[in-house]
Amino acid sequence: MNQQTIFMITIFLCTVAFAVGLFYLVKESQFAEKRTMKKRLLYISAGGQHGHERLSVYRNRVLRDVGVMERFLLTLPRLSSLDNLLLKVHMPLNASGFVVISLLLGGSGLLIGWHFLPQKGLAVVLGGLLLGVPYMMLKFAEQKYYDDFQEQLPEALDLTSRALSSGHALVSGLEMVATEMSDPIRTEFSVVVDEIGLGLTMKEALDNLCARINSMDLRFFAIAVLVQKDTGGNLTEVLEQISKLIRERTVFDRQVKTLTAEGRLSGIILVLLPLMMFGYIYMANYEYVSLLWTEELGHYMVIGAVIAQLIGAYLIKRIVAIEL
Repeated sequence: MNQQTIFMITIFLCTVAFAVGLFYLVKESQFAEKRTMKKRLLYISAGGQHGHERLSVYRNRVLRDVGVMERFLLTLPRLSSLDNLLLKVHMPLNASGFVVISLLLGGSGLLIGWHFLPQKGLAVVLGGLLLGVPYMMLKFAEQKYYDDFQEQLPEALDLTSRALSSGHALVSGLEMVATEMSDPIRTEFSVVVDEIGLGLTMKEALDNLCARINSMDLRFFAIAVLVQKDTGGNLTEVLEQISKLIRERTVFDRQVKTLTAEGRLSGIILVLLPLMMFGYIYMANYEYVSLLWTEELGHYMVIGAVIAQLIGAYLIKRIVAIEL
């Protein structure tokens, strides 16, 4: 395979990946309302642990208007959760489109590395890195989603507490949160209200919410609601105290991050600097750095460097990490 053929194949794969992403972006932007309804139904049908039998009819409705391939992908557990995660972070893709774009990027990286890098094994590494880039971006977006939810949670608890003080039922308070607040907490509480309206108990709906959002504070809220439902008590005061506790811990967490910012940045630089220098020397003087894997002493040096890097990264993390 000559250079021109590899170049043309790479350009073709990149163009296809861009076209697929642009297609999904335009398609979803034209049907924002339909996407919102599908998002809520997908959350209801695949987002939790309880009520699958009663909610199966709604899942079938969601899958009725999609293609055969999409229906098959949504029946797979990991790809189903991937589709829900894409909906959470507002990416204009579904699971199948995300997988296709990831494979195209990985294939492009493999072809580029196979032609331009001196060692073929590194072409596989480059392809694997590009294959994982969309997933890494998705995980960062997921973490931001959870952080935004955690930041909105105290305000949601205050709103629910005020609704209870005004004489509303708990479900009405949750519905106020779903109506008046912004995403992501609006979507999550909307799902809770929808699930209760579809026949799930309060416990099942809150358990599903805690399964979708991994937050200890949210679990405190769910436990407080369930205990009050079984034994009685002043739920308004409990919600106010939980909200106050979350705010105090958030303030303390931000202070800790500010005080440890220099240490964390130093750790990142110290971990990345050897890798960046290795990459530069590899590209600039391959014969010099190739002694690390062509000579026996170089093997020991590489093993020692990797071990030292791991120990150093672990120690730096332990130094700057503060348990809250």
